[in-house]
Amino acid sequence: MSDADQLKQLKIKAGVVKRLIKEHASYQKQVVKDEEKADKMAADATNEDEEYAAKKAKEVARETVTMVRDAHGRLQKAVADLQSFVSSGNFSDESAELVEAKAQLEAATASA
Repeated sequence: MSDADQLKQLKIKAGVVKRLIKEHASYQKQVVKDEEKADKMAADATNEDEEYAAKKAKEVARETVTMVRDAHGRLQKAVADLQSFVSSGNFSDESAELVEAKAQLEAATASA
């Protein structure tokens, strides 16, 4: 693989990690919102229809928790892939792509 191809792959892999960090954080925020909404609906329920809606809202919150786990797993896999690629390549320490990749690895470690 040529140097240009390696740098392109490095940039792509760093972008994947960056996107997955944002996605994971977004799902975490959504879990909090969904749980608050479900709790409020359950507390305010006065009839069967509202209780059913509250139950469904809790199901949505549980599904969102599943998505957090899924996003976390994909993030871990992408981080491992990027770390492996960085360590196996011979990149210039001054290349913008390598600096960005290392920054994304640090951000992923901080968010985990």
